Amino acid sequence: MTNEKWGEILDKVLASFEVISHNKTKEDIAEIEEIVFNGPLGKMKLVHTSRPAVLDKKVVGAYRRGKSAAQYEYVYSDTDTVSSLAAFREVDGEWQEIDAESFN
Repeated sequence: MTNEKWGEILDKVLASFEVISHNKTKEDIAEIEEIVFNGPLGKMKLVHTSRPAVLDKKVVGAYRRGKSAAQYEYVYSDTDTVSSLAAFREVDGEWQEIDAESFN
């Protein structure tokens, strides 16, 4: 998902529905934007996550039987990003992810 497409979706939600909360946070290297609103299926939440693209994955520590698992060091892009969008609806007080296949 591109940032432009996310902006279009966000504009439609802000114009069409009652927004309950809208937050932007930064966790580690990821930027997370979350909006909760009253939608056609009841209370809904969209979570857009954007992070730098992984260019390389290097093994720092090897796996040894009976010891800890292998450890990795990631090399991230300075220019390219990877974005994802997850949609949830509230069912009995808990967030349930909406499967993208249900929209086809």
